[in-house]
Amino acid sequence: MRRERLAFAAKIRMTRALIGWSQTELAQRVGLTQRCVHQLERGDTEPRRATVRVIELLWLEQGIQFEDLADGGFRVSARPDLFGAGVAGDADAMVDRRRGGANDH
Repeated sequence: MRRERLAFAAKIRMTRALIGWSQTELAQRVGLTQRCVHQLERGDTEPRRATVRVIELLWLEQGIQFEDLADGGFRVSARPDLFGAGVAGDADAMVDRRRGGANDH
């Protein structure tokens, strides 16, 4: 469970970074407090199923999809404009995020 919670936390941080939202903005959009988002991003708390669903729907609305990998990491697929001008205009641009990888802060 802890590994899944940490992967979910990393997905939230990555999504916020791609979209450029603060914890407060994300919290307002999904009906949470900033403190709750902070705790979710640290993996300090087990999210409720309803919270996971709301956040996953937000990812889809923003054009972000995650694929869980066997090693506990994940792959993210997002609209090219979320990756910034430095990425080619490939709609299937992918970024790998593996456990123990680069710092997400």
